[in-house]
Amino acid sequence: MNKSFTIKIDQKVLDYMNKKRKSVLTLNISTTGGGCCPTFEISEVTLAKPDHPDLFDIYQQNAVTLYISKKTKVTASMLHFTFKKNLIGATILVEGISLKKRD
Repeated sequence: MNKSFTIKIDQKVLDYMNKKRKSVLTLNISTTGGGCCPTFEISEVTLAKPDHPDLFDIYQQNAVTLYISKKTKVTASMLHFTFKKNLIGATILVEGISLKKRD
């Protein structure tokens, strides 16, 4: 993982975390698919400490503890966490990473 990047957490993400009384953001990269389908990586942002913190790099930003998966390929100079509200709730998205697709 590229270690020379900055982290930005949008105010809407911070407000959402405060509302939920959470101070942890975890970015996990997992692989899905396989068999007859191609595999690809997906990113998932949660508000909980990971089960295996040794597989993550730990950062502090805006009174938030961030666990960033060591599998994360940061391709931009900024890792940017944004907030998107949808019909059934809300999602925290991350920009500035590369996800692989394998055929």
